[in-house]
Amino acid sequence: MSTVRIAPQIISVIVFGMPLVVQAQSAASSSDYPSRPIRLLVPSPPGGSNDGVARVVANELNRSLGQPVVVDNRAGAGGVIAADLVARSTPNGYTVLFAYATFTTAPFLNAKLPYDSMKDFLPITEIANQPLLLAVNQNVPVNTVQELIALAKSKPGGLVAGFTQVGSATHLTTEIFKQNTGTIKNILAVSYKGGGPAQTALLSGEAQISFTTVTATLPQVKAGRIKVIATTAPERLPYLPNVPTFKESGVSGLEISPWQGLMVPTGTSRAIVNRLHSEVVKLLKLPETKQRLAGIGSDPIGSSPEEFTAKIMREMQESEKIIKAIGLKPQ
Repeated sequence: MSTVRIAPQIISVIVFGMPLVVQAQSAASSSDYPSRPIRLLVPSPPGGSNDGVARVVANELNRSLGQPVVVDNRAGAGGVIAADLVARSTPNGYTVLFAYATFTTAPFLNAKLPYDSMKDFLPITEIANQPLLLAVNQNVPVNTVQELIALAKSKPGGLVAGFTQVGSATHLTTEIFKQNTGTIKNILAVSYKGGGPAQTALLSGEAQISFTTVTATLPQVKAGRIKVIATTAPERLPYLPNVPTFKESGVSGLEISPWQGLMVPTGTSRAIVNRLHSEVVKLLKLPETKQRLAGIGSDPIGSSPEEFTAKIMREMQESEKIIKAIGLKPQ
């Protein structure tokens, strides 16, 4: 697959910088925006961590915007289905993409996307991010990362790490862990059809380890069915104060927190982008919003469009490197 090679500073200004020409192309008047319901396209099924964050945001925006924000779950193809619907929609602020980390891997896992990731979207804000947890089946005789590494090396190919989807944050984090701990030949990464099947495999012992989300993991930890031995957060998590970070555990390069954010199709006016950005940032500062996000293991961000743009660019570059290193081919 060919990829676009453009200097980052040019991309930032021309593609995501929302220049005057883009504003002139807007198909909607922003003076009365919004005057009807907004559709929020979520590229995942109901019930998961991404859907949970989307619904927190949608519920708060219902009140602040004075119009319904309807969550429309369009799962499938690693987020491509939902992103394509938004890319082809009228750029008037009434169809919004709730993007998450797979947005930056899709260009390198699909031989031909129906949209251009760099040209067809305007980032609004990073809403939140969620650290991952390294969960271990209760019967695996390890309690630290170093013990897990030693066990893996003593059993070539004998440990299975389950993940949710090829190219997902859980998949790439698993591969980075294998590379950075010298266990590439000792841990077999296995894809499952979603978070539910991956967790079932971990609970049954079919998979011995898994990088998982807080939402999926904490109930099982409390029930004593799995244990968490490290987090990808930069600091210890308040709800898991006894679990060390990977840095504390002697493994570098695993400060990874999958993100969620809002995007609209290119051509949307800057005024509408500013309105959506302003309202989301305000709601992320509300104590009740922070509490609800904390309940699903998410940390609110509320970055500017320019900051979110820069993050997407960085992650696309990193995703391309990782995907090439582990030998994944576009399909």
